[in-house]
Formats: sequence, structure tokens, C-alpha cells
Amino acid sequence: MQMATISRWTLAYFSGALVALVSALALMALGLGYPSEGLMEPRTLVVVHLITIGWLSLLMLGALMQFLPVLVGRELVWPKLPPVILALILSGLALLLCGFLALDGWHNAPVEFLTLGGLLLLAGFCVAAVMLFATLLSARSLPLPAGFVALGLLSLLVAATLGETLASVLAGLVGGNFSVALVMHGVGLHAAFGLGGWLTLAAMGVSYRLVSMFLVAPERKGVLTRMAFWSATIALGGLAGVLMILIATNASWSLGLALTGLAAALAIGAYLADIAGLYRTRRRARLELHMAGAVAGMAMLGLGAGLLAWALWTGSQPVLAAAIHVLALGWLGGLGLVMLYKIVAFLTWLECFAPHMGRMITPRVQDLVCERRAAPFFILYFAAELAGATAIVFGSDVVFRIATALQLLGVMMLIHQYVRARRLADLPEAWMDHPKPRLILPATRQRSVA
Repeated sequence: MQMATISRWTLAYFSGALVALVSALALMALGLGYPSEGLMEPRTLVVVHLITIGWLSLLMLGALMQFLPVLVGRELVWPKLPPVILALILSGLALLLCGFLALDGWHNAPVEFLTLGGLLLLAGFCVAAVMLFATLLSARSLPLPAGFVALGLLSLLVAATLGETLASVLAGLVGGNFSVALVMHGVGLHAAFGLGGWLTLAAMGVSYRLVSMFLVAPERKGVLTRMAFWSATIALGGLAGVLMILIATNASWSLGLALTGLAAALAIGAYLADIAGLYRTRRRARLELHMAGAVAGMAMLGLGAGLLAWALWTGSQPVLAAAIHVLALGWLGGLGLVMLYKIVAFLTWLECFAPHMGRMITPRVQDLVCERRAAPFFILYFAAELAGATAIVFGSDVVFRIATALQLLGVMMLIHQYVRARRLADLPEAWMDHPKPRLILPATRQRSVA
């Protein structure tokens, strides 16, 4: 298998992401944000950006810094940039959230925090995109899953630029007819490029590699893979066309949106069918917990896409909110949590035991975790996600808050499992005396099998 280095900052990205997820779920459980408040209320925007930037984007960037080199067979270009990117994103997110609270009259904070925070975020995402694109371009040839990542990175740049423009509009720095049109039609495009383009396409690319690796299944290179990729490319091109029309005319383009939706639906259908093919052709007979949990995450993608189509057809705001909730916390968040369960153990094994292979008996990656203990918390998380989405559709704020509190409990217990893996707490007795790694940052950059 491809030799690769452990990305020193990947676990720091994951740690920041989990803190943002816990914060967002806690706020929702306390009744802050939607559905207790409107979709465009400042505190709803705080929760939304904690999830999309703090949780999902940091999670995805951390994963890409570790696994993109494995995907393309090259080491990460400019490996000293990850801490700079992390600092830019965290400081930008903090200022952005303060700016949203300033719109709500919080301690007379200046609304200009919105623009400054957006600029720092844009800078951080641009540096990340340049580093990851350079890694892609350094490869002799690119497998098709890397194409999904490239499309996702392009979407990230557009989403970040749109976000900074919207922040300037909310701060009152941009006015006129364009600002009105941008608020009316640009928010949806911002969400589509971010949630649908950047996060979903990157998740597709990474999951192709990880699912194949963890299932010990042949990589998919057939018609369905190409259909998923080219349909996603057409959908992204359609979104870009809609954005260009908005900039040129201050109006939306209904036909372009409809074509984009059809192409996106085809891409999702082909991707899910392709992933099902990976499960059917796997060489590992027994599904480990994280791969069984990934099935639930994939099911959430199908459910969220169906709810989104229904919402757009009927114009129902509660169904639209439920669809976004399922896609963000069920599909992307759920898949992220189940993959973290394996990735944290995998990186810990690479750091602690891979250097000793061939010189001593070493434990398996699976020996670093206890599936029996963790399984109920994944069940709790996904069950609470379904309950929360149902509560949004039927307008039950109390049920939603209870479901979110249960979801938060599930996440906290899963974080405890990640920490146990990192502290080697579940290792068999024969290895209990092995030196424990640092919780977040590896001590050194070691070359290991990845």
C-alpha cells in the first residue's frame, strides 16, 4: 500500500470540529436558532455556521490532509500550512459568529466583524484549496474519486466568496439592487455550493477511497462512478450558470435551477448505487461497526435528497429545514462520526504500532476500540436525528429540543470512545503498558503504511 506520513494537524482539525458540533447541538437543545427562531435570524445563522464551517468543513479539511495523499499517491504539498489554515478558519469563524450576534444587539459589538470574519475565512479556505489542488496536480494520474475532491474544492471557493459578499451586505457595506437580489436568491446558492458542492462532493470522493479500503473491496471504476462524477459536474456547472445570471441581471434562473436539481439527483442516485456495489463486492465478510454505521449515513443522504426535492416542489419551509438538517447532521455529520471512530484508531495505530511491524507482534487497529460499547451511541445519534427531522416537519419545538439533547448525548459518548482509542484504554492486556501518544498532536512525523 502507499507509504504516507501522518498529518500532524489532522487530529487538531478533528478536535476543533467536535467542539463546534457539541456547541451547535447544545445551542439547539437550549432552544436557540431554528425552529425556535426564524431561518434567517442571527442566532440561527450562528448555529448553521458552527455546523457547516466549524464542524463539517474542519472535519473535511482534516480528512483531506490525511487521505488525499493516499488517494493520489503523493505526499501533501507544503505540509507546514495546515496550522496557518486552522488559525485563519478558527479566528474567522469566531469573528463571523460575533458579527451575527452583533446583528442581534449583543454587547454593542460592531457588525463589521461579519466582513472581517468572512475575509479571514476566505483567506483560510483559499490557502487550503491551493495546498490541496497542488497535491492533486503533483500526481502522475488522478483516480476518478480525486475528481470529486477537485469539484468540491472549486465549490468551496465559490461558497466562501459568496459568504463574504453576503456578510458585507448584512454589515451594510454593500447596497443597491444587487444586495437585495443577493439576499433573496444568493443565500440558497451559498448553501448549495457549500453543503451540496464543497461538503457533499468532497465526502463522495473521500468515501470512495475509505469505503473501498475499509471493506477490502476493489475500487469502483465503472459506468456508475463516471455517471456520478459527470452528473455532479453538470450540476455544479448549472449552479455556476445560475450565479452568473444572478450577478448579471439581479434575478434567478428557474430553468437552470431545475436542470441542476435533476443532475444532482442523478449524481446522488449513481453514487449510492455505486457504494452499494462496494459493499456487495467486499472481501471482508463481517461489517465492522463504522462500516455498518456508514450505511445509516448513506441512507440519510437518500432521505435528505428526497425531502429536499419534496420541499422544492411544494414550497414547504419546514420540509426544507428538515432536509437541510438531515443532509448536514445525518448524511455528512453521521458519516463523519462513524468514520472518525475508525480514523482516530487508525491514526493512533499508525503512530504507535506501525513502526514496530516486523520486529514484534502488534495489535490490530480493531483492538484499539470496543464496538460493543460504542454501538448504542451511534444508534442513539441516528435515531435522534430522525426524531429531530420529524419534529421540524410537524413543528414540534419541544420534541426537537429533546431529540437534539439526545443527539448531543450520543456525540459526547462517542467523543469519549475516540479519547479511549487515543489513550489506548481498550487494548488487550498484553499491550496495556505501551507508551500512550499525545491526545491531539503526534510527537513526530513518522512514515507509516496508510
